[in-house]
Amino acid sequence: MKALRTLLLASLLAGAPAALVLGTPQAVSADEADDHYRRALAHKRAGRNEEALAEARAAIRARPRHAAAHFTAGSLWRQMGNLEGALACFRQSARLQPNHAPSHGMVGAVLIRLNRYEEAIEPLRRAAELEPEDPNHWANLGAVYRRLQRNEEAIETYEAGLRRHPDDMGLLNNLAVALRRERRNEEAVALLEEAVASHADSEELQFNLAVALRASERCDEAIPHYTRAIELGRQGPGALFDLAICYEQVGQTELAIETYERYITVVQSRDAAAAQRARDTIERLRRR
Repeated sequence: MKALRTLLLASLLAGAPAALVLGTPQAVSADEADDHYRRALAHKRAGRNEEALAEARAAIRARPRHAAAHFTAGSLWRQMGNLEGALACFRQSARLQPNHAPSHGMVGAVLIRLNRYEEAIEPLRRAAELEPEDPNHWANLGAVYRRLQRNEEAIETYEAGLRRHPDDMGLLNNLAVALRRERRNEEAVALLEEAVASHADSEELQFNLAVALRASERCDEAIPHYTRAIELGRQGPGALFDLAICYEQVGQTELAIETYERYITVVQSRDAAAAQRARDTIERLRRR
């Protein structure tokens, strides 16, 4: 100890700094990075996204391998509409923590937003592999396959997701849509009928079941499901138009005319040609 005190005194007399620096420069940088990151999270929770992003980027400058800061910056860029900036941050987060499923999942989700579907497949596969308990990974991967017209792979993906999440209505609805695209209408009907039995107030389930029944040329059975979907708040003219066709197909002319008139009210301001076609159909039905 005497020797150490003598050495320190000699250093001070020689003009060395009067204070000892404890720890390494890397440790100081890490503390600074974490301070910035904590402030970023606080700003983000308060809805101050620009301040949050500035702090997240400061954390990254202090510690370039701060994976959580990269992920948070990606989330903020995404919320602010800078998808390319978000993609770069999420990719860096995935590189720094290759077993972090949310990072891979967000890379895939942003690529979907950028319409870069082929690139989205691998990160979404990886996310589903790492975190199969999150149904969003399966839903997004299935959506990519559907966009690429790879419906069989979409069906396999949705089925894999449903094996883990049998009550997920999003996966079930999307599987039914994929089945219909492959003209497997009766399979879609059976799937949706079972789901509607326990979720009768789901507008989306009711509508998709109606569409599947109509595609199977079962218009009489489709009508109550179209009606229920509209009662539950189904938006847009499509359900009304389909319902009118079903009424026409089963010979309920007055109800068909009434429904076409409702359709015209909805569509005339956005598609005058479609409204006129519906008027022509009404005239044809009245001449019967």
